[in-house]
Amino acid sequence: MSPVNFEAAANHSGDRPPVHPPVSPRCAGFRLAGGLDLAALRRAWDTTVSTRPGDAATAERLCFTDLTAVAVDDVDALAAALCGRWATEAQGARPSTAGPHARLHAARITPADLLLFVTVDGAVDEAHVSRLVDTLSAAYAHERHGAPAPEAEAAATAQETAAREAVVRTLRTRIHRYEGASLPFVWNGELARRVAEVAAEQSASPTGVVLAALRALLLRHGGHAGDGTLRALLGFEPHPLRGDRDLPQLDAVFADRSAAPVVDRVAGLRARPVVPDRVVVPTGLVLVVDAIDDSADEGTPRLSGRLEYRTALYDPDSAAHLLDGLRTLLAAALDAPDTPVNTLPPLLPAAALIERYAALPMFRPVGHTEPLPMQVAAHAVTDAPAVVWDGRTTGYAALDAAARDVTRRLAAAGVTAGDAVVVRMPPGPSRIAALLGVLAHGAELCWLAPGPAGERGRSVLTSLRPACVVVEGDGADELLDWYRAEFGGRVVDVAADAAVPPVTPEPVVTPADTAYIAFTSGSTGRPKGIPQTHAALTQFSSWFGTRFAMGPGARVAQWVSPEHDPALAEVGATLATGGTLYVVPDQVRVNPDLLVPWLAEHRITHLQTVPSFARDLLDVIARTGAGPRLDAFGHLLLMGEALPPELLGGLAEELPALRVFNLYGPTEVVAATWHEVTGLTEGPVPIGRAIPGRQLLVLDENDLTCPVGVTGSIVVRSPYVTSGYLGSADRTPFRPVEWLDTPGAEGGWYRTGDLGRRLPDGTLEYRGREDFQIKLAGNRVELTEIEGSLASHASVLECAVVPVAEPVSGLVRGLDVHVVPRRDADGRPLGAPAEWRAHLRGHFGPLSLPATFHEAPGRLPRNAAGKVDRSHLRAATAAA
Repeated sequence: MSPVNFEAAANHSGDRPPVHPPVSPRCAGFRLAGGLDLAALRRAWDTTVSTRPGDAATAERLCFTDLTAVAVDDVDALAAALCGRWATEAQGARPSTAGPHARLHAARITPADLLLFVTVDGAVDEAHVSRLVDTLSAAYAHERHGAPAPEAEAAATAQETAAREAVVRTLRTRIHRYEGASLPFVWNGELARRVAEVAAEQSASPTGVVLAALRALLLRHGGHAGDGTLRALLGFEPHPLRGDRDLPQLDAVFADRSAAPVVDRVAGLRARPVVPDRVVVPTGLVLVVDAIDDSADEGTPRLSGRLEYRTALYDPDSAAHLLDGLRTLLAAALDAPDTPVNTLPPLLPAAALIERYAALPMFRPVGHTEPLPMQVAAHAVTDAPAVVWDGRTTGYAALDAAARDVTRRLAAAGVTAGDAVVVRMPPGPSRIAALLGVLAHGAELCWLAPGPAGERGRSVLTSLRPACVVVEGDGADELLDWYRAEFGGRVVDVAADAAVPPVTPEPVVTPADTAYIAFTSGSTGRPKGIPQTHAALTQFSSWFGTRFAMGPGARVAQWVSPEHDPALAEVGATLATGGTLYVVPDQVRVNPDLLVPWLAEHRITHLQTVPSFARDLLDVIARTGAGPRLDAFGHLLLMGEALPPELLGGLAEELPALRVFNLYGPTEVVAATWHEVTGLTEGPVPIGRAIPGRQLLVLDENDLTCPVGVTGSIVVRSPYVTSGYLGSADRTPFRPVEWLDTPGAEGGWYRTGDLGRRLPDGTLEYRGREDFQIKLAGNRVELTEIEGSLASHASVLECAVVPVAEPVSGLVRGLDVHVVPRRDADGRPLGAPAEWRAHLRGHFGPLSLPATFHEAPGRLPRNAAGKVDRSHLRAATAAA
């Protein structure tokens, strides 16, 4: 028997009615061994609804699915998948004040197995579903065997009516409905017995003890626990009410279902409960307690239930890690109820980080403390190959001599330490020498590529007011003409024949001096200048070159455009550690069809690029069979964009010996994390662990550390945080985390604006940008999630989503989705907007995405950093 396709079976349409957004479902699934009369079951359901209007004010007709024709080898898994589908399925349209809304699903999954699933949207108490099931059984017995018909529900008393209305009002305030998963647990024996004992000692209920432990765990995760003890937390709420208990500050719900009636027979047949593999949750976490039983005469004491969790925040491993932490903390707190919970096991990642901050000094570079030009000059004694360009090799001795010549020319032009100097030169060894010369002179380097610079180039020069611009040759340059006319700027030509005297005394450069000023891409406005010190440049270059083996024998492609600061990192790392820098010609750099043979010809060992361009390279390698010719290619360093997991599979297939690294970090800290990808993954690729000299936090809106698996804002603490933005007094992004900050301590803070979550193994996962979050119909949506989903469609080469906002309110009213489709041999696109829209609907379910698709004729526009230029897309759409 072949394995069943659970997704296809669970999505089997049957005779299901249309679906609409859900509210607060309670549900129960049962496997029944035996046969039922379907017609009688339909009539029994109608009778159930009519006789219990308080439990089912409205209802949908029975939905039946026959799957007996599907080959099934794991009935349990199929049952869980079907119940998961029904649990997360939306309800029929109805007024939100209409009262509970009931649904009954049935599926014949084998000739001997029937699956029933009851859902009540807006259930008012824990016995709600069981009352409906009992009435359904009585009505079925009446239809099939002539048993007495179920009695109509008695009219509700005023008190019962008021209680139900209160529940309905509460449910209406829970506007968030998220797709989740469920993790069952059974804690037998000593733990259940101790819960009952401590509850009796404290005149509390057993569920009160479990709730106190849950509070303690989540408070610890958020850094709130302080000196609180289990006894103190138990005193806060010793007897929680039956049903659901909201814990809004902890993004959790505690659900006591221990008094819910047990259903062991349905319609006269033995019933076995089925736990759905998917559920709907109103918060990040829901801890459901199904049973607390300490009675020894009926067997081993038992504490059981399930942890329901929002799958957008937690993966199965992090949810299991959290549940295991709850059990460990509960056991420890029961033995020491007067001990502060923040000192009890387990040692949570957030607590471990805090302790590490207190116990360890901030990272300081050890060795390689000389400025970058001095490190490069140290290799001049061997005159090993330093730069290869256009078939010619420049050794370290010649490179050092050319750098010293640049320093002399700057001094002759009146440039002093601390002056800003722009290097605007074509690729080649002279440009590399100019970078080193500017740094050695103590000037503040800004690197600009030649060619059209437009408004961005003028904005950079206006912000810097550089002492001079270093060029090679006296060619026409519109930007330099503007610079001379606007500021009377000086130009230093390193190719000029004029002799220059030696510099006396030689400049003294300290680690705290500014080494360079990088500018943001400018895709969302005026570029911002970001100064970095020699200490930051030296530390990162030394770590980068050493960690990725860029020393002697390495052939490193200088691929990154000069406008993007990783270009300086790849130059510095290669030359500081003694490797050889291969400068990529401009016409080759941007063309994957030319770059792949160039990499093979020069036997390049290291390439740093963005994932989208790496995907283009992979397409060329696969199409041309170039993999065997790239046998020297050992390190691929990816940065600047989220790394799609599907790229890794293709790289592993075409270049099995290649090591792939995922780098993350804003310019304000040079870089922050790194991760070597050692295997294929279906989910997001982690951004990894902190680079030495950086400490990373994931914080909530109150600046408290997020639990493992919970998404929050990424904040970096480091001595290498920039001092601020050039010409700006805005310190908002650099605001310290007060409760962790030590006045006078070395290092600063940077709030990246990126979202991430910590995984159970301690690595970080990137979750998008705070400013890429939008709200549609009250639902928070990540633009990167939309892009990631659409990019997984076989017909999509690349895509980008641009929100369309109302000009006055700023509310997002639509999405412009720009798609570069894959094409067949005749140039026809392999996909169309209808397919892409259906694909997104399959990912986002009932959430409607007001998307307008735009087919891009070529590739998406990119800025100097290699990232998609959304402002260009926005302008192009407006002009269309």
